[in-house]
Amino acid sequence: MKESIIIKKLKHKVEELKAKRVIDSAIINVLKEELQYYVLNFIYNNPKYSHFTMYGGSLLRIVYELPRMSEGIDFQTDTEFELNELKNDLVAYFKSQYLTDIEVSINERPKLDTKLFKLSFNMLTNFNLAVNWTKLKLRIDINYFEESSRFDTEIIPKVHDDLAFSIKTYPLSTLMASKILAVLERTSRGIAGKTADCKPRDIYDLIWYLKQKTYPDLEYLQIKGKEYKNLIELFNDLKFRVANLDDKLFEDDLGQFFFDHTDYDFWFSNWRQTFLNLINNYKIFEIDKLEAVDFRIDFSTENRYLRYIFSSKSAKDRIIFIVSISDYWFGFSDIKIDSGHRVSKIEDKIESQEKLSELDFEYIGLFYKKIEDFIKRNNGVIYLNDFKTRLIRATADNLNPKEQIFLDKKLLEKIQFEELL
Repeated sequence: MKESIIIKKLKHKVEELKAKRVIDSAIINVLKEELQYYVLNFIYNNPKYSHFTMYGGSLLRIVYELPRMSEGIDFQTDTEFELNELKNDLVAYFKSQYLTDIEVSINERPKLDTKLFKLSFNMLTNFNLAVNWTKLKLRIDINYFEESSRFDTEIIPKVHDDLAFSIKTYPLSTLMASKILAVLERTSRGIAGKTADCKPRDIYDLIWYLKQKTYPDLEYLQIKGKEYKNLIELFNDLKFRVANLDDKLFEDDLGQFFFDHTDYDFWFSNWRQTFLNLINNYKIFEIDKLEAVDFRIDFSTENRYLRYIFSSKSAKDRIIFIVSISDYWFGFSDIKIDSGHRVSKIEDKIESQEKLSELDFEYIGLFYKKIEDFIKRNNGVIYLNDFKTRLIRATADNLNPKEQIFLDKKLLEKIQFEELL
């Protein structure tokens, strides 16, 4: 019987990892991660399922290079779909495309909004690994969230070997909010036959978000039943919850997701203090009023940079919002935003060495409204005094999601400020 293309590729991957002396348990997680790409290739190249919005640890791993490995895939959707149809389509896809037989079981969990799919690949005997089982299992969680369409999404192209697809996901602000929700609500977990009071990988991911200085989407939390007026209230709850966790089972859950266990040991040795330092570094600023708007053009790229400078009620601090926007938005008629965004009351505060066009004033007004809305929704309380957006692009070619965001005109007009960060 002809050997599966997937098994051939995974054999090569195992040989590479063994040559680097990677332990077998870590190799198994690498194999699961490789299979994730095949599942994502199926999902996002199939019009029946491409509406799924990916989130969770695997999303961070695949798109943002999260240092820890991840073993499952998480999706959200507000669209009903037939569970058995997805099951049959997955089986048919792996059989027809890769000569690979898989088993798929479904746990519908009627009382929960999340449906669990378990994919079993009967292939572990091909890799000469020290394990007592033959099947490699991959978990897919699909959460039905009726309000998900209220939140902006991003489309991020991904190429992996000969696979190419575009992931639909939330901006980091919404992703962080979903992780915070998990940290606050997952209070009893079974780990290695014992009960833990959290899911350790959630704590690891939360600390990663804090290192990025991501600003969580409070609206997402509110719709999910967590009402916070501002970050002060939210971070106070997080500090109480996380700093008081019992971490005795962290290694049993989290240690397996590192190539080198010393990386886990280093993280674990000071995780609590790291968390507290990072969350306390979100300083509190109470915004007063707009002082100036600085409009500049980078002559090497012709990208525009808009700096909105606000005073604070402490009188000694200034809060600066920097918007970076590609020159494409100013040069192509089918991309340019429509009129109606100008804010005349701020135009006497604009400082620029350039002669501003009508279109320049439209963009300045558009982003001012986003910032003003952001401040209002947080009751004028901000945890950073320096906000900088990713470069807002109108094309997706060679997109770097860490530093750039791709939007069309409608999304640019709709998206909230924190989702640009």
